[in-house]
Amino acid sequence: MKSFYTLLVSQWLANIGDVLYIVALIASLYQQTGSAFMAASFPIAVTAGMTLSGLFFARILSRYSLGKTLVLSQLMKTVTLVLVLLTDSILVLGLVVLIAFLDGFARPIQASFIPRLTKNRQQANSLVQGSNQFIQLAMWPLGTMLVSFTSSAFALIVSLVLFSLSTIVTIYFYQSLAEVVDDGTDESITLRASLTYVRTSPFARRVTWFVTYESFVSTLWISALLLVYLERHLQVDTGWWGTLNAAFLISMIAASAHLYRSRRAPSLPSTAIISIVAALLFGMTAHLAFAILALVIQGAATQIRIIQTNTVIQEQIPATQLPYVYSVQQTGYALAFSVGSLLFGLLADGLPIDSVYLLGALLTLPLIWIGRLTEQSMLTVSSV
Repeated sequence: MKSFYTLLVSQWLANIGDVLYIVALIASLYQQTGSAFMAASFPIAVTAGMTLSGLFFARILSRYSLGKTLVLSQLMKTVTLVLVLLTDSILVLGLVVLIAFLDGFARPIQASFIPRLTKNRQQANSLVQGSNQFIQLAMWPLGTMLVSFTSSAFALIVSLVLFSLSTIVTIYFYQSLAEVVDDGTDESITLRASLTYVRTSPFARRVTWFVTYESFVSTLWISALLLVYLERHLQVDTGWWGTLNAAFLISMIAASAHLYRSRRAPSLPSTAIISIVAALLFGMTAHLAFAILALVIQGAATQIRIIQTNTVIQEQIPATQLPYVYSVQQTGYALAFSVGSLLFGLLADGLPIDSVYLLGALLTLPLIWIGRLTEQSMLTVSSV
């Protein structure tokens, strides 16, 4: 369990650094160009990098162990951030893609280590997901304040220090692995073999479809659409935008805390039903209080699904296959998120925003069916 907490601390440092450098670069690029589009291009760059990493994941792991890959990716992220500090041009977006590409190795590796380092997987996943949301909740406003009171360059230096510390802790984690677990993988696995395994294994295929479709419908709740919702539907001061985002994240943290203490989690279909209710309430209400309530419900349901799917994946997928399944899922997740963001954004431009959320409730319905199939295949695997 000590190794798990060491891994967790290394990822906390990296995640805090991630938020800081993105906040600093958004502010810096906007100041240099005056273009909102350029500032808004960072999520696209991050998504592109995360998507690309899935294509190379199997090839890298065929050469290096999980622990060594984690060390190398964090070390290269740190070096890339040094290059960011030395770059003054639009080329910085390419470096952002590279950092996100390297980050795409860290996330599936961390998830793959959980069943190797701890027996209580639901508790571990709850801690990982809850702490990630807490970092997002705390660091975006704190990062903005740091940039405002100092400068983008200073925030980047702080981020570099955090990346360096994360690299040191990751190296310590890697050195301690030999005494705890075997962090090797199946050297014969390739991207094609990974895709074949996901396609031919009923459970892996269904849970991957669930994660991918969940990513698609989750874009209904992205921050940009919430801003449109405030302006066009509720017609209240946009100062409430931060409150809506905070309510969503806090409910996710609360759900993590609940599952950390609980031995059981709601079924996947039941959380999908809760999300449908939340979308209907959000689309139909004309009151801010009910809109916040809907976001709290949706945030909790989303977090429960994330933790539950990670837990069942770690319980049902063989340890040697786990990193590859996660990498395939991460690529599907990123692509689905991109498509969903584009689709719901276009719909919000052409339809009343309340209609978009009512349509989103309808599009969430298949999640019930996919969740039920996933749990049925999980029972089949368990009985074999």
